[in-house]
Amino acid sequence: MTLTYKYKTIERPELPDIKAPSIPIRIIAESNGTSFDTLALIDSGADVSAITKDIAEILNLNLNVPETTSIGIGGKVRSKETTMNIRVGHGSETYTFRVPVMVILDHIDFNILLGRKGFFDKFKIEFDQDKQKVSLKRNS
Repeated sequence: MTLTYKYKTIERPELPDIKAPSIPIRIIAESNGTSFDTLALIDSGADVSAITKDIAEILNLNLNVPETTSIGIGGKVRSKETTMNIRVGHGSETYTFRVPVMVILDHIDFNILLGRKGFFDKFKIEFDQDKQKVSLKRNS
């Protein structure tokens, strides 16, 4: 089966809003079962997924790891690499798995990014820009 999602509107301060391949996900804390639903941008240009420090703290993610530097379109930022559990899908087609994630320590407001490592290898992903849809088909 294939999961198909319409692009969602992303509000951007000081820039016009855009429609982008964002999908609903559930992020699940392994330590205490805390979870919440949110939208995540599927970012084929990101090597790894990324979240803010605030989200990492809500999920009680392990941040007792060395600090590193991440580089993206916004330049260099301080970060820590850890993992988080996410759930994707709806109805009978739901998948839960662990993805590596960079926790951005600098105060930057951004949407959760789903990068290639740990996410793109789980699905065949098709972006249909004309129809403003993204499709995920689980790899065998």
